[in-house]
Amino acid sequence: METEEQLAPQRKGHLIARVLTPAIKLWLRSQLDHIDDLQLRIDSGNRELLSGSIPRVFLSAAQAVYQGIHLSRAQVIAENISTNLRQVMRGKALRLLAPLPIQLDAALTAADLDASTDSALFQKAMKLGLVPLIEQQLSGASDWPFPGWQPEGSPEIQVSALRMELSCDRLQIQAQVQHPVTQTLQAIVLDTGLVLVNPHELHLEHPQGFYPPDHHPVPLTQLNDFSFDLGPDVQLTLLQITETALLCQGQIKIMSIQPEESALD
Repeated sequence: METEEQLAPQRKGHLIARVLTPAIKLWLRSQLDHIDDLQLRIDSGNRELLSGSIPRVFLSAAQAVYQGIHLSRAQVIAENISTNLRQVMRGKALRLLAPLPIQLDAALTAADLDASTDSALFQKAMKLGLVPLIEQQLSGASDWPFPGWQPEGSPEIQVSALRMELSCDRLQIQAQVQHPVTQTLQAIVLDTGLVLVNPHELHLEHPQGFYPPDHHPVPLTQLNDFSFDLGPDVQLTLLQITETALLCQGQIKIMSIQPEESALD
């Protein structure tokens, strides 16, 4: 039979787990606008918890919303999490004390895209993706996005009213683009596939431009070798576009650190 002295660390470990689980859920909900069906499991021995680290957390969620971006399904695995555990035990909010790599499996459906379109974060991300493509296409003579365009230095591109639609292995980006010289607005559509060249680089596949409602394709020869560098904090293993969803799997590093508040007092 174990003595009280032997049982004390085990009881303390169970207590930490009981406090930590709702603290993590509360922190997640504080980061999101909305979330349904949040499931959380902490895989850890008492010794790890008592040392102040969380070896492994499994999270699944449905219908999550972050700054207006809707996500139908997400599963996350995080390992070796460093938190302000001692402060959490005294009722403080949970914070990350070091960059956190997470394994992500997520689905962004066509309905999610429709619901996310008007959010500031979605529009900003779309502009960051589309403007460099237009600038690259305009670096040479082009019939898209402005018919009969001849290179004129480095035009400043303004885009608005961005939307995204999915089809099998391809996506369409719709937008209004302002002519740098005449200031007139032109409705355009960019249709392209995306290929994962390596874990942090996406390559355009057979990009084409359109002018709605006349949907005769314009080959975008200036974009044939265009790639997006996702940066060192993203390592994707799967990116798949279907008619109903954009699916992705991989690792993303979360940089939620507040050095001025991270001291464990």
